[in-house]
Amino acid sequence: MKKLRLLFYYTATGIALGFLINMLLFFSVAYEMMVGLGLVMYIFTAFGAMVALSKQRLDWKYSFFIIEGLAVFLALVTGRLQQFLYITKETLVITTPVSQVRPYFLAFVIVVNLVNIYIIMTLKKYQKEYTKEERKALKESELKLKDLREEIDASELEQIKKKRKLGRIIALAGIGIFMICYFTIDSLHTGLNEAFATISRLDTQIVIEYLRSFGKLAVVVSFTLMVLQSIAAPIPAFLITLSNAAIFGWWQGAILSWSSAMAGAALCFFIARVLGRDAVEKLTSKGAMESVDVFFEKYGKFAILICRLLPFVSFDFVSYAAGLTNMRFWAFFIATGLGQLPATIVYSYVGGTLTGGAQKLFVGLLTLFALSIMIGIAKKIYNDKQNAKKSIDKAS
Repeated sequence: MKKLRLLFYYTATGIALGFLINMLLFFSVAYEMMVGLGLVMYIFTAFGAMVALSKQRLDWKYSFFIIEGLAVFLALVTGRLQQFLYITKETLVITTPVSQVRPYFLAFVIVVNLVNIYIIMTLKKYQKEYTKEERKALKESELKLKDLREEIDASELEQIKKKRKLGRIIALAGIGIFMICYFTIDSLHTGLNEAFATISRLDTQIVIEYLRSFGKLAVVVSFTLMVLQSIAAPIPAFLITLSNAAIFGWWQGAILSWSSAMAGAALCFFIARVLGRDAVEKLTSKGAMESVDVFFEKYGKFAILICRLLPFVSFDFVSYAAGLTNMRFWAFFIATGLGQLPATIVYSYVGGTLTGGAQKLFVGLLTLFALSIMIGIAKKIYNDKQNAKKSIDKAS
């Protein structure tokens, strides 16, 4: 009975979250077309069910009502209450007129709210309720992420700092040489400006023609462009991926796109690691940075994988963020490679034909997979804390 209650409450919360996300999607036609209203509902309903199956108690007891309230408030403010009915129609794939859907929708909302109110009111019968003081005491006794860290030897720490210093010198020298070449060599200056101007037009056909104009050097130019856009240009990488597939064939294009994207990610990671780490350490507290470091050291590969699978998360931002932590390079590199592979293969194989339902299904499956990994990370962190606490208790 306890598990059924959790399943109902968290699944209902997932449905409410789906409605809220859909209401936000109405502000962006591009994202709405890319994902689809019904698919968003399926993703977050499944997400809510997965959360329920992974938990043993109802911790966020007002989450459903808060999310539902936000969705209703947003609909009222924007005058889009009617959109709830359109979302329901698309989710259930029905052609019934909106006027006929309304009574069933209202009945569903009332029943779900009444059941969830009952679940909250009878919560004490199924799990222990803590007072504010007890919750505070539990939080203080709970291990922090930084407590899970293995002690680093002083000599090892000194070696890490020396490597960073050497890396900083190499990075600054490289940037300096590049800037000198850019401003002194006219052909390089003109060529790069033309390349970015071409890609910035966001037209795949123009990019294809531009790359083909280089003949046999198109491979080198494409590789270079992918790396440069990773570092500095806010340009969608899939434009180059689609162009590579059209010029070189789908599997050769996929290899070129994947390898060049990996090189760009590695370079972003390296730049952030050698240039930004010291600044971050000065701007943040030691405890906070240690917790972030431990998270990325222990679970960073899963977090990177999640971000790479989600098509609306910037790859460049993730690479720079990972570089600011103590996450190991190879863990980052492998997770990046695995996360980028599905999208690269699909975009290369089907190219610009990935539209409509196929595109939405692909994006939806990647998102659901990423969310399931997220739940797994949260559960693993909880288990690691519990195991560490038991070890400490046994030792004392």
